[in-house]
Formats: sequence, structure tokens, C-alpha cells
Amino acid sequence: MCVRLPVACVLAVENKKEIKRIKSLLESRSCLDKSTKIFSDPNGTFLIPILIPQIANDDPSAFIAKLLPGEKVSVVRSTAETGSSDIGSKLAHLLRSLDPSLDDSQVDGLLKKFPKRYSVYPPLLLLPQKSLDSKEWSCFLGSLDQNYRSEIFSFILRHFSTPTNTLTHMAINKPIPETNNEIRSPSQLTTLYGDFTDFWCHTTQNGIYQTWMPAYTMFSRGNIKEKARILNSYQNITSDSDIVDMYAGIGYFTLSYLRRGARRVFCWEINPYSVEGLTKGVRENGFGEAYVIKREQHISLAKVMKARCVIFLESNVHCLERLEEIKSQVHDGDNLDLNISHINLGLLPFSTDSWPYACELIDLYGDRHSNAWIHVHENVAVTQLDTKMDSVKSELQKLSNTRKVIPVWLEKVKTFAPDVYHVVADFELEPI
Repeated sequence: MCVRLPVACVLAVENKKEIKRIKSLLESRSCLDKSTKIFSDPNGTFLIPILIPQIANDDPSAFIAKLLPGEKVSVVRSTAETGSSDIGSKLAHLLRSLDPSLDDSQVDGLLKKFPKRYSVYPPLLLLPQKSLDSKEWSCFLGSLDQNYRSEIFSFILRHFSTPTNTLTHMAINKPIPETNNEIRSPSQLTTLYGDFTDFWCHTTQNGIYQTWMPAYTMFSRGNIKEKARILNSYQNITSDSDIVDMYAGIGYFTLSYLRRGARRVFCWEINPYSVEGLTKGVRENGFGEAYVIKREQHISLAKVMKARCVIFLESNVHCLERLEEIKSQVHDGDNLDLNISHINLGLLPFSTDSWPYACELIDLYGDRHSNAWIHVHENVAVTQLDTKMDSVKSELQKLSNTRKVIPVWLEKVKTFAPDVYHVVADFELEPI
């Protein structure tokens, strides 16, 4: 049975043309909240109020992924347009107490401009970009001293806390930089409340725990669909398969490969805060202890063989020499035979610098009798979608010496900007 949760949820839909169809699907499954109208946020994303089982409260995204498989939607916790959970009246009372000169029209203006969409990553409350940027809120907050502003933010955090998740920090998300941000640091995060110096938050997606430091690393909830695709696709991922993640971050995709049952994932990442988050994620998800190797540090073959996740805290330009270093230590009797079946190239806006390394790694360490896969992430303009697979295939074929490159699928993960998609291009490399 579906019930209204203490903190409501909404389904975020980017494409207006899909709303009617998705609404009908939700209604047929008794998960459409008919008490609240569909509305949109300041960025033009359409928000459909939904009802989900209480048991799915900890991971509503996983519930929706099973309910609506393959749909380009995401779940966010949200206040309703009418002021769900009574925040409207309570916030109005607080605003008047802080500034008695406010008249009813000014209070109404502030309430109407209060964010209707937000994300909870305990103990962080993250507001979307442009939140509180309106003239009404900018003028009001600017007229208050720091203590009064803190009182407002503290009230909001208390309101959206639950018995199981006490929220202590608050920030506004800013757009992901369009330039190549290999270290993936959130340069435009605006902190509102709490000390973010040594602060960790977390979430669970598809049953997988992820944790990160929001002041130093990025997280995108929109990748959940691609993470689910890893969990549900690619039959050749087995307990004998090795994976390479060239831009591992906090384990955006690494953890999904491990959950899928891969023998070992070799990761490259240059942000030390991301590496710390990845090691925590590996541990919390029951994948054992990750083995972290810093630049110029000697590799211990014994530690590699014990770990399911081997993380190199360095640029992936060293990937060939590092795997050669491992291979050179293997002797007769050692139970380590590299078998790279998938390479993930998850850097935006493009990952072209790592294409030569990916092809050579598969040439050297892929099973000579089985196909391997390369997954290319990229931001692609709508006008280039029809030609992207062929153009990437052509470049990869030039780089591969022992394989025929076969374009398989172009997955549109999410919209990155107007008329720009984050896509994943799947290529199967067949031994010649």
C-alpha cells in the first residue's frame, strides 16, 4: 500500500512530452499523489508528486527504478507547492518574528519563492541552484544579521529532519562546470549553515551506500539510471572479470561494478578526498578493504590479490605502467591473471585523453577469446546524437590493434544543459 510520507517525494521529469505518459503509469500503480498538482521548479524541471511505500523511504530511487524501469526520471524529496508539512505557516511566523515590519504581501512573496525542490543527503539539506536568489529573498536575507540568518536556516533543517535523519548542514548546489573538471571538485557550492571543513554526507542509491565531502567532491543524483544499468546489463561481468574505472571519483560506477560481482576494479582518481570517500564506500557496502596506492609508491602484489578494489591516487596516464608493474610480479603459482572486460571512462564533458589507454589495456589484458567493452561518457549536443557513435567508433578503431570495435548503444543519461545530453556510448571490442 502506498502512503504519504512525512517528507513528500516528487518525480523529476525533464521532458514535458513524457509527463502525461509517466503520470498514467504512476496512476495505474497507485503511486500518483492526486492531492497535489504537478508543478515546475525555476529551472523548468517538471515535478510530479508521488506516493511510495513507507518501506521504500530510505531508498525511494531504487523503488522508482523498479516501478518504472528505463524511464528518464529521478526522485527528489520536496515540499509541495502548497507548503507541504506546514512549513509555510511555521516559516511565515518565524519571518514575522525576525522582521515585524514585513506585511502580508511581503511574507506571501517570500513563501512563494521558497524552494519547492531539494535533496536530502544526511545530514545535508541541499537546495537546487538559484534557490534564495530571488529579489524577495536576497533583499530579506541581506537585511538580517548573521545570527538571524542562521536562525532561519536552523529552523529549515529542523523542519526537514526526521526521527532517523537529523539534518545539520545546508547548502545551495550550483551548476556543474562545463569545462573539463577532472578533479571533480564542487567549486561553486554555496554553504549556508554548518562547518563544511571536515563534513561528510551520504546517500543510498539502488541499495548502494555512497559518501562524500560536499566541500571537496561532487555528487550527481542524475547518474542513478546509469548505475542501475550497470547492475542490470552486461552478462560478461563475472567473478573472473576485472574492471578499469579511469575516473573513479567516490565510486559513482565502481561500487555498482563491485555489487554486480566483478572480481576486481582497478581505479584511477586524482582527488584525495574522492579516494577517501571511495574507500569508505567500499568498506560500508561489504566489499572488504580497498588498497590505495599513491604516486611513486611500490605496488604490493599480495595486497592487490586480497583487495576487490585497487585505487591509484594518481593520473590515469600511468595506468599502463602500473598494470605492467603488477604483471611483472606474477609468478607461477600466483592466482592472478588479469582479465579486463570493461573500461569505464566517466569524465565530463569528454574523456578523449584516456581513449588510447583504454584500447591498449584491452589489447594487452583483455581475454583474447572474449569480447570486452568500453563505456565512453561525454556531453553531446542534440544535433550530434545521430553521428556520435560512428565518430567515436572510428577513433577507437584507429587506437585498437587487436580488436574490431562495434558500436552497440548510446544511452542518454540526463540533460546537462539546454540541448546537451550526458550520454554513455557503449562499444564492444571483438578479438580479430
